[in-house]
Amino acid sequence: PCELRTARLRLAPVAEHELEELLALHADPRAFVEDLTEPVTDRARMRWVLGRWRESWEQHGLGYLTVRAREAADGTDRAAATAGAADGHRAGPPPHDAPAPLPAGLLGVVGLTPLAIADGTALSAYWRLAPAATGQGVASEAMRAVLAHPQLGRRAAGSDREIIAVTAAGNRPSRALAARLGFVPAPADRPVPGGRDGDILLVHHGSR
Repeated sequence: PCELRTARLRLAPVAEHELEELLALHADPRAFVEDLTEPVTDRARMRWVLGRWRESWEQHGLGYLTVRAREAADGTDRAAATAGAADGHRAGPPPHDAPAPLPAGLLGVVGLTPLAIADGTALSAYWRLAPAATGQGVASEAMRAVLAHPQLGRRAAGSDREIIAVTAAGNRPSRALAARLGFVPAPADRPVPGGRDGDILLVHHGSR
C-alpha cells in the first residue's frame, strides 16, 4: 500500500493501531451532520469495519486512507519548523493571510474501494472529516490526491472503472465537496447503490 503526501497532508492506508482514533471519529455525531449514516459507537463494530477496510488493500491494492497533517520534511515538529529562523532565532508572527495550522492527530478518512453495481464494478468514493478539520480544505486536498494517483484513481489495477459517490440528498456540505471534485448527479432513473431512501448517486466527470 502506498502513502501519499500533498502540500499539507500525509495520507496512509488505514492500520490496526489506528482503531481508537477511527472509533473516536466515527462515534462523533458532529462528523455525521446532514448524513443519513449513523455514527459507529461500538468498538467491536469499528474493529470489524476496519478489518473490511484493510481487506480491501490486501485484495485490491486500494482502499481507505487516514489523513494527517504533513510533518516538516526533516521530521521535526511542524510548529517548531515554522517558528525558528535558519540562525536559530525565533521568527516573527506569521503573516495575516497565512493559513491556520492544521490540528494534530487524525483529520479524517478518504479513499476509493471497489463496489459491485448493476453493470459491473465501480470505485466508490468515501470521505469523513474530523470536526476540528472542517472548513480548511482538507477533504478537497486529500481526495484530489487520491483521484489523481495512478494506483488509486480511475485507472487503478489497469481498469477504467467509473468513480461514484453515494451521499444523502440533503447533505449540502458533502454535495458541495463532491461538485468541487468533479462529481455530478447521475440520471434520475439510475439505481442508487444500497437502495437507501434519501440517498443520491454522483458520478465523477473529472476534476474542476
